[in-house]
Amino acid sequence: MVEKYVDTAKRLGMLNAVLISPDDLYFDIRTDLKCRWGCEEYFNRSIKCHIRDTTFDHRVRMARSYKKILILHSNSSRDVSRAVLEIEREAFLDGHYFAFGVKCCALCQTCELSAGKSCPTPEKIRPCDQAFGIDVYRTAAAQGLPCRVLHDRDDLQNRYGFVMID
Repeated sequence: MVEKYVDTAKRLGMLNAVLISPDDLYFDIRTDLKCRWGCEEYFNRSIKCHIRDTTFDHRVRMARSYKKILILHSNSSRDVSRAVLEIEREAFLDGHYFAFGVKCCALCQTCELSAGKSCPTPEKIRPCDQAFGIDVYRTAAAQGLPCRVLHDRDDLQNRYGFVMID
């Protein structure tokens, strides 16, 4: 039944959508280093970066509790953000009431938090995949999906999101 979400992802314009087992999701505690010291948003302590006082081990245990995880791939961070939320909602309405998305928020053209304003959609914020502890590069590569270090800002970006489905 969860295979239908692959079709939903394609309808929403995702380049790829792959269902994996939670055991196929790679975690690495070093992702926290990238969040704390590699992202300018961290010191803003924004709602986008908050992990809600969960530990790395707790987040891994949470993800491992799911039956399936849908990986979404696009070249647009905004498209991934929207698709993750739409599929999460669809899965919830289908009875998967613990369905949950993990992705870096890019819903707004320009983040209101960066301008010192309040987030207009705080209920749509989900944990960033790196803050959650997911090694996106390794997870994507293990599924044959494109994910590489970019050398130039003009390089084509590969953006990923995850929907955990019970």
